[in-house]
Parts: sequence; structure tokens; C-alpha cells
Amino acid sequence: MVLAYILMMKQQDEKDQQIIDQVLRGGRQADYALLVDSYRARLFAFVATMVTCREDAEELAQDIFVKAYTLLAQYDSRRSSFYTWLRCIAYRLCLDHLRHHPGVWFETDEQTLQAIHDDEANSVLDTDDDQRIHLLIEAIHRLPPTERLLVQQHYFEQQPLTVIAEVTDTDAGTLATRLHRIRKKIYHYIKAREHGR
Repeated sequence: MVLAYILMMKQQDEKDQQIIDQVLRGGRQADYALLVDSYRARLFAFVATMVTCREDAEELAQDIFVKAYTLLAQYDSRRSSFYTWLRCIAYRLCLDHLRHHPGVWFETDEQTLQAIHDDEANSVLDTDDDQRIHLLIEAIHRLPPTERLLVQQHYFEQQPLTVIAEVTDTDAGTLATRLHRIRKKIYHYIKAREHGR
């Protein structure tokens, strides 16, 4: 199963590189549209994880493809897949957007987080209780955008921390520490909601 996935990704990378080579040689936007069509839905989902306003997310996704087109000659398939490269561009543009459109997110003080045991924090993610699942989803939506993206990419999309680190230009060890802290934040949020706070 894993081998089949790796083979499929390698074939996708080769196909993407052929299209990129065509675009760079001929500059035809119709060729680039093939890449846009391949990644439009996934890229929008990535952007919408950070930018929750649908209209803003749609506009940003378009801007990302335009920016990627202008930077296409800089793409190096030996360093990353085309989709990972696109997410790097998306991440930076989303951060820039969020600097100009800050939101209100839940935060937890460091002393409270340190008092939460790891087993407690991990238990909240391993549940089949419908009410707990609802609160878990609510807590994830209330996280700051960069934390929400980290949870989404790692837990829901099964992205390795090394890939997320490449996209966010962060060390994988730092991301592991952030995930540990985020699990505690989510636990604290759920417990507070369960006790009516």
C-alpha cells in the first residue's frame, strides 16, 4: 500500500515536471491550467484551513497560482514536489493576509498548559464520544491559523512533520513541540466547555 502510494506520487511528480517544462519552454497558459486543475481543490482546502472566510480563501488561492506562475522558473523538483512548493507559497501569502486581517482565537496561559499531563491531553484526541468529537472540532476551529494548519496537516492529512516543516520553514522538532502544546490547549478548551466555562 505504501509502495503503491510512493509510486503514484513519483509518477505525479514526473507528470508535473513535464507540464512545467512545457510552460517554461512555450509559456502557454493552457499548459499551466493543467497544473491549476490538478491542485485547485487541495490548495483551496489548505488555504481555507488558515483563512476561514471563503471569499478571501478563494481569492488567495487564485493569487497563489498567479504567484507560482511568475516564479515557475525557480521551482526545483529535486528539492520538493510541486504541491509542496505551492503550499510554501500559499503559507507565506496566507500569513501575509492574516497580518492584515487578525482574528480572535483562544489562548491558554503557560502555567495551565504545564499542569496538564500528557496522557490527559492525548486522551482527548482518542475518543469516539459524539459530544467530545463535536467539542474537538470546535476547539480546532478556534485555534490560531498556524496551529490549526499544523493539526489539519499532521492529523487529518497524515503529512509527516518533515514535509510540514518544509512548507512552514520551521524545524520538525519545533513542530513536534508545538503539537504537544496544541494538544494540551485543545484538552483545556474541551474541559472548560464540558464544565460550562
